[in-house]
Amino acid sequence: MSSIAYAPAVGNHDRHYMFEDHFNLPNEMSVAGMDENGALAQVKTTFRGQNNGTSQSHGNYIQATADEIANSSESNGVTPNAEGQYDFTERREMETKGNYYYLYDNVLFVTLNTGAYPGGNDEENAGNASVPSAAKDNSEAEAMVDNFRTTMNAAVSEYAGQYQWLIVTHHKSTQTVAKHAADSDIENYVDAGFEKVMDEFDVDFVLGGHDHVYSRSYVLKDGARNAERLDNYHDPDGTIYLTGNCCSDMQYYTPFASVDKTNNADYPVLADGTTGSQEYLKGKLPIGNQEWNQEYSPSYAVFDVTGNEISVHVYNLGGAKTAGTENGKVSASLNLTQEGRYDAGMTNADGGVMEIVDYNTATGWAYAINGQTGNLTAIPMKTLAAGENVDLLDGNDIDVKSMIEAECEGFTYGDMTSVAVSADGTKLAAAIQAAGYADSGRVALFTCNADGTLTYDKAYETGTQPDMVTFTPDDSRVLTANEGEPREGYEGGATDPAGTVTVISLADDKAVNIGFEAYDSTEARQALTDAGIVLKKGSVPSADLEPEYIAAGNSTAYVTLQEANAIAAIDLNSLKVTGIYSAGYEDYSTVAVDIDKKDEAYDPKTYGSLRGIRMPDSIALYSVDGTDYVVTANEGDSREWGDYLNEDERDFKDGQTSPTGKITEENSGLTGKVVFFDSSDHDGLDANLDYLFGGRSFTVYEADGNGLTEVFDSGSDFEAKTAVYVPENFNCSNDDKTIDDRSGKKGPESESVTLGTVGEKTYAFVGLERVGGVMVYDITDPAHISFANYINSRDYSEDIAGDNSPEGLCFIPAGESWDGNAYLVAACEVSGTVAVYSAAANTAYDPGTGNPDDGQKPGDGEDENPDDGQKPGTGGEDQKPGTADSQTGGQNTSGKKAARTGDGSNYTLYLLLALAAAGSATAVIVIRRRKAQQKANILSQDRTDKVKA
Repeated sequence: MSSIAYAPAVGNHDRHYMFEDHFNLPNEMSVAGMDENGALAQVKTTFRGQNNGTSQSHGNYIQATADEIANSSESNGVTPNAEGQYDFTERREMETKGNYYYLYDNVLFVTLNTGAYPGGNDEENAGNASVPSAAKDNSEAEAMVDNFRTTMNAAVSEYAGQYQWLIVTHHKSTQTVAKHAADSDIENYVDAGFEKVMDEFDVDFVLGGHDHVYSRSYVLKDGARNAERLDNYHDPDGTIYLTGNCCSDMQYYTPFASVDKTNNADYPVLADGTTGSQEYLKGKLPIGNQEWNQEYSPSYAVFDVTGNEISVHVYNLGGAKTAGTENGKVSASLNLTQEGRYDAGMTNADGGVMEIVDYNTATGWAYAINGQTGNLTAIPMKTLAAGENVDLLDGNDIDVKSMIEAECEGFTYGDMTSVAVSADGTKLAAAIQAAGYADSGRVALFTCNADGTLTYDKAYETGTQPDMVTFTPDDSRVLTANEGEPREGYEGGATDPAGTVTVISLADDKAVNIGFEAYDSTEARQALTDAGIVLKKGSVPSADLEPEYIAAGNSTAYVTLQEANAIAAIDLNSLKVTGIYSAGYEDYSTVAVDIDKKDEAYDPKTYGSLRGIRMPDSIALYSVDGTDYVVTANEGDSREWGDYLNEDERDFKDGQTSPTGKITEENSGLTGKVVFFDSSDHDGLDANLDYLFGGRSFTVYEADGNGLTEVFDSGSDFEAKTAVYVPENFNCSNDDKTIDDRSGKKGPESESVTLGTVGEKTYAFVGLERVGGVMVYDITDPAHISFANYINSRDYSEDIAGDNSPEGLCFIPAGESWDGNAYLVAACEVSGTVAVYSAAANTAYDPGTGNPDDGQKPGDGEDENPDDGQKPGTGGEDQKPGTADSQTGGQNTSGKKAARTGDGSNYTLYLLLALAAAGSATAVIVIRRRKAQQKANILSQDRTDKVKA
């Protein structure tokens, strides 16, 4: 487009009234009485942002709330007028104009300023006093759509007979319904007839952006679903609507940090390598065109025309990739690199946004639970394309709640907690908790469709509070871990529901709940506590044990009982618990640990009386030479229900001591708070020892006829290595980047673990919930486990940024991925993102080098097997736990190649979309016959090489 002046589009992130900062707009449409091609009417937009009820950045004539009127509250220098409205008169003209058009080769481009938010017509917020404009009619949107028609008339009249393609670009995704707080502005344009205008002028292609944040919704046609995002486009003879994957549109922003049209030496950077406004004013096309102050880098689009084919390359400015800290080193066997990211557009300091993720090897779609919206998000991993920057992935929200409520009569939906996809890719299972905390839950089973959608099959009743769901590797069974937490506490007749494991046999359609009643006798309970299994005083195991996570083989399942510091083995054929075993303890008399949150440094020490109760969360299973091995992430977890809390916080600066009195400020140098486990209300612990929550480690156990035998524990590795890799943020929290913030409480907090094989090596991937990132260990030979790499794509420039707090991990083997490469996927609950990392063997690896000195101090315990005299424990029947049935990972990997389904189409128009990072581009190709009188000479020109990342 170097033959025309560069023309930035106008959108709401320019705050509308910033329009005057743009220039060189061809055929700009002005307000009433000033344009010979048609008059645009000034439109008063009364919409006010709904995110906090007081945002006034998206309207020029806004109804004030009662409180604002009474207090004469000022907004941007304006107070409510006599009619009780904020009248931003200087914005009105800026918001009204902004439509423009131009002819390039045989393509007529029309840009419509859909940045202004019209108020009204919003049933969801009609009764919300903080959104007074919601109850209005839709006249504002209708007036703006009339202006769009005026611009379209002017464009097609001026260039009649000179174009073969008619393309509309606009800032707001008016043809999609995003899942965000301000849906009404999008819906209002649709209701006002935007689509009808596009049909009226026979528009070929509508390209929109800014789907709040990242497009993740359905394309609409006549107000109904027209296509699944990114895949199959129906009705190819009509107008095609596409929302690009970006934060803020395929638009071109003001390219200056400060507007200086005559003398800006730095911005923008132009396609020919020159910089500055003087070169820009010569009509040269800028590179990137990202707005200088945009929180997320937007995408931009370049159109190509060849013959009767037109394509748009969407360049994704997703930011620099994060590489593993050990990539390329001779000591590291595995390279890790971030390739993609899905962003839900929401964060939560308390977590619970993107939680658990699994991948369908047959269709190329991943499914992640959004705990904040309650939706299941389908993410098309198969569209990921490697480039210089991180690829920003799209996603569709699936309203599982509505499906369950419609199909499960008598069941009151509470929360969706976990998701799993069958190994053959045909089924998806979702764990659903009931609204009543003591009521039975459900497992909903769906058929997986090639376009990422789900078809409801049926639901099975489970135990109370199903918190994790998984398939067995052969897909014959579905299992859930049902926590049964006493969420109203232990007093006043509150119920402590039984913790159970539900086993669903798909062949005979039966669900069986397996409980722990066999351990309720005085003798059986005593055997458990004698083995170091932690139980609340006065409780019975069937109520006190709370299943957290399952690693399933075809004949045996291993279940973490986190609060009890135990692992249960279940025979899936007899449907019985065959043993409950202690997960062991971290011995901090030999393994150095940093529990001082006040010294702002990594300073590990040993404490003779101190132990860490491992309390494993996630668990995984693999087999080596016919022997099963169980891998756990030792997070730790307290109980806080009602008025009950089993934490014992001691502040050493106030002269307090550890619970036993053996650790004091004088003998330890501690000056801050340390959270100990309150052992006074629990059996199974040594009264002469002090205990912390969690082990700050991961552990590997051999499963044999004697139960579980510990063969490896990472000791203080996680703290020692993160102190080297992120020294300024060592032991920070997931919502506070302050160094040492979590040293007094669980440290880096290993939350999740999954296993995967790359080449001939098997790896354990362990997510660190607090400081962030994933630790990787080579566990191919359980007798010689070694550190392999660490990757952390968290952005420490803010407390919450980047990929923050990995909650769920999923490994995708190379043979089952979309491109033949292995990937690790991490659902990050605080940042609301899903990170995608490629995993590849490091060709520079020299196994003879070992692990070089990385700054760890003596006593780290990397190869230690701490033993405080407690055996792993026994319980139940004396039976070998079983085999892992050649399972290779903690997710549902069976070793068999799943059949793939195609997305075949006979359409004469094809849309091929694969989101990509800068340097490689999303290609959307449209082939269509235009009316004969509109045909012109087709100029083929490849512009992609003129755009640099």
